[in-house]
Amino acid sequence: MISRKTTEDLWLAFARAFDAALTDGARSDRAHQETATLHVLLSSAFASQANAPVELRMRMSLFVHGERALSDASIRGRTTIALLRRLQVGGLGFTVDVSPASMTELIELCTALFESEGVSLEATIRSVTSLAGVHLLEQQDDVRWNFLASPATAEAYSSAGLDVTGALPIRDEIATTLDEAVTAAFDGDEVDLSAARTTAEQMLATSEERFDSLLQLAERPEFDVFTVQHSLRVSLFATYVASNLGAPKEFLIELGAAAMYHDVGKGRIPDEVLYKPGRLDDDERKVMSLHPELGASILLDSDDVSPCALGAAWGHHLRFDGAGYPERRPWFQTTRATSLIQICDVFEALTARRPYKAPYSPARAFQILYSDPGAFDPALLAAFTRALGLFPPGRFVLLSDGRLGRVARAGRALDRPVVRTFPRGETVTLGAPENAHVSVARLLEEPEFMQLLMNGVAAEDIASHAPPPVPDEEGPGRDDEFVHIGRRGNVIPPGGCEHGDGCRLC
Repeated sequence: MISRKTTEDLWLAFARAFDAALTDGARSDRAHQETATLHVLLSSAFASQANAPVELRMRMSLFVHGERALSDASIRGRTTIALLRRLQVGGLGFTVDVSPASMTELIELCTALFESEGVSLEATIRSVTSLAGVHLLEQQDDVRWNFLASPATAEAYSSAGLDVTGALPIRDEIATTLDEAVTAAFDGDEVDLSAARTTAEQMLATSEERFDSLLQLAERPEFDVFTVQHSLRVSLFATYVASNLGAPKEFLIELGAAAMYHDVGKGRIPDEVLYKPGRLDDDERKVMSLHPELGASILLDSDDVSPCALGAAWGHHLRFDGAGYPERRPWFQTTRATSLIQICDVFEALTARRPYKAPYSPARAFQILYSDPGAFDPALLAAFTRALGLFPPGRFVLLSDGRLGRVARAGRALDRPVVRTFPRGETVTLGAPENAHVSVARLLEEPEFMQLLMNGVAAEDIASHAPPPVPDEEGPGRDDEFVHIGRRGNVIPPGGCEHGDGCRLC
C-alpha cells in the first residue's frame, strides 16, 4: 500500500489537473502539464510497490488513506470531490498500464461531465472504465449515508416515527439556495434575497414538525463544509431558538434568510486564503477579516436587502462587549437578531466536523461559550442553551438501558431531553419521574448509530460505550482541547489554533 503522503500528493495532483482543465480548458498547456505531473507521480507510486494497483479513495466526501482523512487534499480538492459525487463513486483506481494518453482523456471526460448538463453520466462512466489502466471504485459509505435504500433500516426508521425522507426536499432546497448565493457572490452577480426568504419560510413550516430530522441531515458532510453546511445549520439553529422565544413568523423568515447569507462575503475571498489548510499569515488574516464588509456590500447591491440580513453579514464577528471585527461604525447597531446569529455561528463551528478536526461535544461547546462573559448577549445565550440542551435535537443517543434513539427536543433539564427510540418509536421524556432511572449514556455519530441499530446493543454493553470523563472545574484551563473566544471574535485554543488567531475555518 502506498504511503499516506503519496496518497495525498496524488489527490492534490489530480485536483490541480482537473482545476486547470476547468479553468483554462481540458486541452490547454497548463492542463496537459498538470496531467503529465500526475502521471509521473503515479509511475513513482507503482515503482514503490512492485507495480501493484494504486487506489485513491473518498469516504463521506473526504479523501482518505485507510480510515484517516486527508485534510489538505480534501480542502484543496473540493471540486474533485464534487466530481466524484456526480460520478457516484468512491474514488479512482489505476494500474501500471495507465498511459499519459489515458490520463489526458480521463481529465477531458471528467471536465465535459462537470461543465455540461447535456453530458450523460452513464456514457461518461462507460468511457472512463474503457480507458487502459483506469477504473472507478465503488462507494464505501453506503452503510453510513445511503441506509434508507435498505428496506430493513428504512422500515425501522419509519416505525420509529423518524421521517428523514420528508425532510430531504427542504434540506436540498436550502443547500441549493446557499450554493447559488455563494456562486453569485463569486461571480459578482446580485444575490437573490427573495429566494432565501422563500426557503426560510419552507424551512420554518417544515421545522415545526421535523426540526430534528433537518438537523440530522445537516450534520452530514455532504456539502462544502465551509459554506453551505455551516450556513444551513446556523439558519436552522437561529430560527428554532427564536421560534422557542415566541418570535412572529415574519421575523423568523427574515432571521432565517439573514442567517443563510451571513457568510456570503466569503464568496469574494480568494480560494488560496479561504481554503488554506495551514496557518494564515498577517496579510491573509487581513484579507479574511474583510468578509463581513464584503458580505454587507454584496447584500447592499440587492434590491430587497433587509436590515436584518445586512446586520448579520456585517456584525456576526462583533462581540457583545463591542470588540471583534470589522471596526464598529456609528451607523451600526447590534440587534438581537445579529447577536443570536453570532451565537449560532460559533456554536456550529465548535460542534461541526471538519476535515482537519473532530467536533466538540455540545457540552464542551457551551463550556467555551460561557467562558467569556463579554463575548455574547447573556440573555440570548441562555435562551439558546435552553432550546438546544446538552443533547440537541437531531442528535443520536445511546440510553443507559441499551435503547437507541434520536433527540426530538430539549427537556426542562439540560441533560434530560425528549428522545424518540428505535426501533419501536416510543417517545421517552427523560425528565419524567417514571424515567428517572434512565439517562443518556452518550451521543452517537450517525454511522456508529446505524451500526448499533443493525447489530444490536445490549444494556450490559453500555460500559464499553461510555463517554470520556468530563474534566473538573479547573480542568478546562489545562485541557489541550479547550479554546476560548478571542476579543477579535474568533475561536482560539491555548497558544493559538493551527490556522492562526485570525482563523476563518474553526
